[in-house]
Amino acid sequence: MPETTTTEPTKIEFIQYHKPALKDGDYEITVTQTIESKDGKTIPTSTFTTDRKSITHETKPIRFSVSGERFDLKPTDIHAVFPPDGSLGEHSNVLPHIILNRSTLPWERQAVTGNNDTPWLALLLFAEVETPEPQIITLKTLKDININAAKFPDFSLESGQHEDDKVIIIDVKKQLLDKILPTKEDLAYLGHVRQGTDDQGNLVGDELAVIICNRLPQKSGQSTVHLVSLEQRYDNNGFNFQGAGDNDDIRLVSLKSWSFSCIDEKQSFKGLLTNINREPSTLRLPPIANTEAEKYLSLGYIPLPHFLRQGGKTFSWYHSPLIPGNNPNNDITLPIRTADELVRYNPDNGMFDVSYSAAWELGRLLALQSKNLSISLYNWKRTHRQSLQDIETHLPFYNQPNPELPESISKWFEDLILLKGVPFNYLVPDEQMLPVESIRFFYIDSLWIECLLDGAFSIGRVTTSDHKRDQENNTNPAVNNYPTVTGFLLRSDIVSGWQGLLVDGYDEVVHNDRLVDDTKKIELLRMERLSANVLICLFKGEIKTVDIHQKPETLHFGLDSDDEGEIFYKKLKNLEGKPIDKKVDNNNIPWKDQEKRVININALANLIKAQVDNSSTFTSAQFALEMIEGVEKVRFTGIAEKNEAIL
Repeated sequence: MPETTTTEPTKIEFIQYHKPALKDGDYEITVTQTIESKDGKTIPTSTFTTDRKSITHETKPIRFSVSGERFDLKPTDIHAVFPPDGSLGEHSNVLPHIILNRSTLPWERQAVTGNNDTPWLALLLFAEVETPEPQIITLKTLKDININAAKFPDFSLESGQHEDDKVIIIDVKKQLLDKILPTKEDLAYLGHVRQGTDDQGNLVGDELAVIICNRLPQKSGQSTVHLVSLEQRYDNNGFNFQGAGDNDDIRLVSLKSWSFSCIDEKQSFKGLLTNINREPSTLRLPPIANTEAEKYLSLGYIPLPHFLRQGGKTFSWYHSPLIPGNNPNNDITLPIRTADELVRYNPDNGMFDVSYSAAWELGRLLALQSKNLSISLYNWKRTHRQSLQDIETHLPFYNQPNPELPESISKWFEDLILLKGVPFNYLVPDEQMLPVESIRFFYIDSLWIECLLDGAFSIGRVTTSDHKRDQENNTNPAVNNYPTVTGFLLRSDIVSGWQGLLVDGYDEVVHNDRLVDDTKKIELLRMERLSANVLICLFKGEIKTVDIHQKPETLHFGLDSDDEGEIFYKKLKNLEGKPIDKKVDNNNIPWKDQEKRVININALANLIKAQVDNSSTFTSAQFALEMIEGVEKVRFTGIAEKNEAIL
């Protein structure tokens, strides 16, 4: 398989802001040309040539506009949100945030006139019973203050904006908005820029802007977050409510919204993986008391109905390619002519083993299922056979070099080696082998894979001579390039609730208190969701440790809390990001409205500054560093010891 190399950031830097070079608006450039003679005299803009014809140097202004987002955002402007849209988890101590792809976006307009340091964007979190109903209106309707029941300031359209442009708005009661809206001082701490760097300090990836919310989500309920525009909504006294009463509506432009739910801790990312079913740890049916049957079940076998060619019915043993241990047996000679050659009979218990026969027949059916593949494979084998003929060599048709294997055929077989396209019931023949909220580890039976590949390659193998030619074909694509492959199946809400999981495998046992040696990381051959809640991962080699964690985008902000999520505090770091023995405890958390879980961000920043470094300038970058929470990771160890499955 081709290898790809990617560069990942080793550090993340936080920057206070990234101001644009030009603000939004209309601009005019006037170019003036002045010509001087050698003696320093200025030559008039209108002069004459030797033939007395006039040459005039005209000056014309160049007009252009800088037009940034104002009333909506494009999907490409948004890099990620946290908590993820539609996710279920224990987020009650998290301050939601949104990451924007353009690092200057939050500072391209002004929330406070004349203040370029304050973002014009803010996140508002609404509990389930508070969530406003979004409406789609035109800019003309938004601008018409005579028909608006809700308060919204007058504004002028800019170049490129039209009265019939659509905009999404929400109306919020003044008494609620006053409690959850960031103050002017809070806004300065709720926006910053993030960038990744390598060990040498070189920039890795793009600069990204981050906007943080000032409110914790409600427990055991759904929360909705809106990214709203605050352009010119603040003055020196704070947000301008335009004289609204407590029950009056304040209109806000919503640029992005998403929802998530907070549920029991056991349903969080860490809770689900920590409590996941690992008994048994391998892919097999649960143990039973019958000694003879248990001998087969421990090897991953399952008894299945078997319909014989003569019409009789019996039960036979079958095991999938995902077995509990490594299979050292290789007592089958391939290629074969029919699947029946791979049926084994055990006289001790009077049952057949149809595992390899089923694999061979499945490979043949999968190849025939694809008309393009089967025709291309047959034509290539025919052409290859003709190129090997030692008769009629004087004919140009037979005097051709061996044809190259088409890339489409080669790629199809490479995918089949990794079980792509294999029906799930061939991998997990009984649901009891992979119950809900479980993880099962396995080796891949290389002999099963070889039978699968040979079945696919058997297209056109009809006569004895066809079989012989397939034996002699040195360019046969039905070759298993991975002698040892291990992996796991995960069936959990983790797969559906946390998109874009990351998985790392190591060839040694790595305990939680040890740093991970990246040289011990083994290649991940395949990672794919087989259904909404089932994930398969295949590794090249024997995995003994697996780390399952979230994407770097899920670095988030929030408070620390006790197990019940009722007592909040914040462990602090120094300005280099290393933990220190200081914290803001529960008694000192400055709430703007404790009942609604809204934090006074400015007061919290001052408390942190006083304990961390009172002499330095404390900006949104330092605040983000203090509030950051790491990506959750769950580690499974000792999962692929030297087990052997004698099949």
